[in-house]
Amino acid sequence: MKLSSLLIGLLLIPCSLMSQTYDLLLKGGNVIDPRNGINAPMDVAVSGNKIARVAETISPTDAKKTVDVSGFYVTPGLVDIHVHVYTGTGNKDSYTGDRSVYPDGFTFRSGVTTVVDAGSSGWTNFPEFKDRVIDISKTRVLALLNIVGKGFKL
Repeated sequence: MKLSSLLIGLLLIPCSLMSQTYDLLLKGGNVIDPRNGINAPMDVAVSGNKIARVAETISPTDAKKTVDVSGFYVTPGLVDIHVHVYTGTGNKDSYTGDRSVYPDGFTFRSGVTTVVDAGSSGWTNFPEFKDRVIDISKTRVLALLNIVGKGFKL
């Protein structure tokens, strides 16, 4: 009897380890997801960097880490459609310099995952903008090119 109980217990250990299928569980937040018609308190499970499941109830034992977000809103990543993020050039009084901000410095803490740069660069300096900002940013950066060769100036 003891041996059979031990064997059953040993067989259940991998099952309990496998049940932690999610890296993060956001529990009880008010999910607003217009695409899927959701506006209600829900649980959101994350695996890797992707949403794995959205449901009314997900067991905390299914996740490595659980965060109670009741009283908070949970939304898909927001898009900021007018920013100036071509910074670091040293240009003064220009949207390709000291009047721009680094995209990763303000986006994620505000729920923004994508920004649209509104003409900070032009057709002649876009390759530098791409190398210096777009390619290294964790934030998705889309760019509207200014017709002026070097972008918007004051």
